[in-house]
Amino acid sequence: MIHRRLLPALAAALLAAFPALAQQTPVGLYRAAAGPDVVSAIEIVGDGRFRYERSEGALDEEASGRWTQTADGVVFDTLPRPRAPEWQINRIDEAADSPLTVTVKVPAGDSDSLAGIYIRIGFTNGDRQAGMTQFDGWKMDPAEKRQPAWIEFSEPVHGVSSQRFDLPARKNMALTVTIVPNDIGIAAFDKTPVTLTKDGIVLHWHGQDIPYNRVGKPKTPSGNSRITITGGVTGP
Repeated sequence: MIHRRLLPALAAALLAAFPALAQQTPVGLYRAAAGPDVVSAIEIVGDGRFRYERSEGALDEEASGRWTQTADGVVFDTLPRPRAPEWQINRIDEAADSPLTVTVKVPAGDSDSLAGIYIRIGFTNGDRQAGMTQFDGWKMDPAEKRQPAWIEFSEPVHGVSSQRFDLPARKNMALTVTIVPNDIGIAAFDKTPVTLTKDGIVLHWHGQDIPYNRVGKPKTPSGNSRITITGGVTGP
């Protein structure tokens, strides 16, 4: 039997031998340490909730939901699940001077096409072609003789892509496409891993490993139905 006076010394020895036992609780307020182009904060609350905000270039993204403990950190699940954007081909008209033109808009948008939408086209002979819309849309080379068979779209800032649309066997098609944003801008975390480190956490998201430093305690007390990280993005 171990004498009770030896227990503190034994506990200290175990923590020294197994540093993971001394690891901080994940509960806290964290700020990204990923360079001047990334402004982000994460709040992990003791009752199993989290809140995330991030701004990087043209990207503004947020999420909230539940976190679950794992062997080396936690996983995030966004709740409620965000609705993915919807892509629709609304009209196929006749193009005047090109085998295929594409205009992408948002519902009730103005006459300008959305710029920066990636396009992938497959031809009936198996060839493929890629392009990107400008503010006046996108136009295929008028000299193109191959017949387009299908088309796909993607918006790279938020990493959202469309389904594949089959195209009719027609010449000189002018496509009018709509993207319905729905919950675009809400990060769809689904068992997304977050690793605990000595100084904070690392969020593993969309192929990136984004480090965060712990800057304080959560600003939202446990049991509060509303989570905010006001001031968490710009300062602790």
